[in-house]
Amino acid sequence: MTKKTTCRVAWASLAAAFAFLTCAAPVWAQNPPQRSITQLGDSIYRVQNGLHFSIFIVGPKNILATDPIDADTAGWLRAELRQRFGPKPIKFLVYSHNHPDHVTGGQALADSDTFIVSHYKAAADLRRNKAPTAYPNLTFSDRLWLDLDGRAIELRYHGPNNGAGSISLYVPDAKFLYVVDWIVLKRLPARDMFYYNFEGMIDSVKEVLEIDFNLISPGHSVVGTKADVRDFLTYLETLRDEVLKGMNEGKTLSQMQKDITLDSYSNWGNFEYRLANIKGAYDQLVQTSARYGQATPPAQN
Repeated sequence: MTKKTTCRVAWASLAAAFAFLTCAAPVWAQNPPQRSITQLGDSIYRVQNGLHFSIFIVGPKNILATDPIDADTAGWLRAELRQRFGPKPIKFLVYSHNHPDHVTGGQALADSDTFIVSHYKAAADLRRNKAPTAYPNLTFSDRLWLDLDGRAIELRYHGPNNGAGSISLYVPDAKFLYVVDWIVLKRLPARDMFYYNFEGMIDSVKEVLEIDFNLISPGHSVVGTKADVRDFLTYLETLRDEVLKGMNEGKTLSQMQKDITLDSYSNWGNFEYRLANIKGAYDQLVQTSARYGQATPPAQN
């Protein structure tokens, strides 16, 4: 198998994995995903494709779009933009990170003069894996300010949290924030948090809370407020602390899954992921906190 073929197979496998994680309901195989556009105010709009969400911002002359999600969704959105806003070009296409269930299909939105923007780590991964999307031609490392017809928009990297080069998008004059995957509201994180950096996510959420925003639009949950983000941080810290407590007490994973009830969050969505969340936290913490006796690292030669 050639290197080129290997890269394509790897990307296809990763995309299939995300399809399983986010679209497990059998009805998805029979019916097309629900699609909609909702205005959030201040010329900011939310795009829905089933369980995935992105946003776009309309300026007097140009449009900033974000994650295309997939080629079909991007083509549908392009047609919607033309119908609603006429010939305004897409000046910026911003990728939140490298995961295929968010950034596939960028070629259906990008024009020849569109600035395709991402963190440099996301751009490198997309090219390395021959991702089926338009590749970024504008990258950054920490922060980048974009000018959409006189409107300032900030992109910021918060460190490792979920995927490569995952960033936030902030609109200061609207006090609006867009974050994908590593913040979800009023629901538990996906399954065993395999794609998450657990401690990094906690650090990133703390950093986000220092930003002056009122409204946040996540990539996989309801729109919410800063108070909702604080609640999510409390969940993550509670999960971490309870698992570390169990590790200190010498409990096994199965014992912790029985004892850590997380009852305060039983009314949240995806509460059925409780056991998987505990396992995911344990799997990561047992590596970073091995001194607690739950794992012995291999001998170093």
